[in-house]
Amino acid sequence: MKTFFKAILNLFKKPVTIKYPFEQTFIPDDYRGMIGFNENLCIWCRRCEMACPPGAIVFSQAMDGKQTYHFNRAVCIYCSECVRACPKEGAIFQTNVPAKCALKEENINNGWNILYGEALMSRAAYAAEKKRLAAEKAAAIKTEMEKKEAKS
Repeated sequence: MKTFFKAILNLFKKPVTIKYPFEQTFIPDDYRGMIGFNENLCIWCRRCEMACPPGAIVFSQAMDGKQTYHFNRAVCIYCSECVRACPKEGAIFQTNVPAKCALKEENINNGWNILYGEALMSRAAYAAEKKRLAAEKAAAIKTEMEKKEAKS
């Protein structure tokens, strides 16, 4: 019965929490928020991708060699390991901006799984194409050497 009266009295007390959408929460100076990326400073070493524990960073690669950075804010645990692993100061950094909520319309998890798979396949295709071109070049050099030896 004591608990019941306490609950009734709490209906008339001022709430302890803040009204979040209308009032901003306090963000400390050392808050670890969204991951930022500066494409101009990046050396495309992919260390951030390798250091990311949940796999929130992935690079895809076009056939011309250009790489593209992809980041999923819903998968990221904001541990700052990617920032520590980056050899180039300022290429990847952590801001104090909180991540937005993921919406159902974004299909952020299933879409990320598809994007992640496509990125890995694009890198494998690029590596296979590079290997094929190297083999063709080696074969062309070998045939040219054989022609020179045949003439001698």
